[in-house]
Amino acid sequence: MKFLCLPGAYGSADKFQVQLAPLVNELLSDGSATFRFVDAPCEAVPPEGFEDFFGKPPYYRFIEPDEKESQDTDVLSRIRDFPECDTAEDTMRELMKEGVASSVLSTNRAIQFLFDIMDKEGPFEGIIGYSEGATVASTFLLAEQKRFEETGRKPQVKCAIFFAGWPPLDPTTYAMVLSDESDLMINIHTCHIIGSLDPYVAGSMALYNTCEPDTAYIFDHGKGHTLPREKGVIKELGDVIRNMMAEASASASA
Repeated sequence: MKFLCLPGAYGSADKFQVQLAPLVNELLSDGSATFRFVDAPCEAVPPEGFEDFFGKPPYYRFIEPDEKESQDTDVLSRIRDFPECDTAEDTMRELMKEGVASSVLSTNRAIQFLFDIMDKEGPFEGIIGYSEGATVASTFLLAEQKRFEETGRKPQVKCAIFFAGWPPLDPTTYAMVLSDESDLMINIHTCHIIGSLDPYVAGSMALYNTCEPDTAYIFDHGKGHTLPREKGVIKELGDVIRNMMAEASASASA
């Protein structure tokens, strides 16, 4: 199964390949999967104080404010003061409630960017996203579903792996999709890798809640907003992903 791999904000294809290397090697070891890593299309500058966290440049991101000089804030600048509410959906609503800059233009560009790669280099049966990359991947899946409903063109992607993501954006309204206020649902097999110590874990759970529950796996590596690397954890996660891929392939051919 061929996966398109989307890094997090302020990352790059090369950095993500290093971060994901233990899992990539596990799935390459028996020919379960192949991987194509891509840079996001927007050049970026990390928030002040986070330069060391994201390593050396170059930095990229998929989604950026439409007007960089706007008084509205870039949502990623709010990660220092991430809210805590009763539910994952309430937490995301609180985060987005006022003064968040519009990002319609870059969201549209990101979706088209992925469609173009899929058309030129596909088929890709799977997609992997980390952090912002997971949000963009899940948004793309809804865009694929929307295109299928409008044109009858079947989606390429049969399964998705999300590391520490946030919920998708509605490809029609560009609002964040929250399960307690939207009927939109990602209807393919998904695997959600979360860290119970991640300060942004509510975003991961809100993403999980937008996916078909009967085909959504969840895997807690027990750490923070990072990708798992320990050998035993990787072996266990690899087996979970292989099971998901087998089920997704069986469903697609049924």
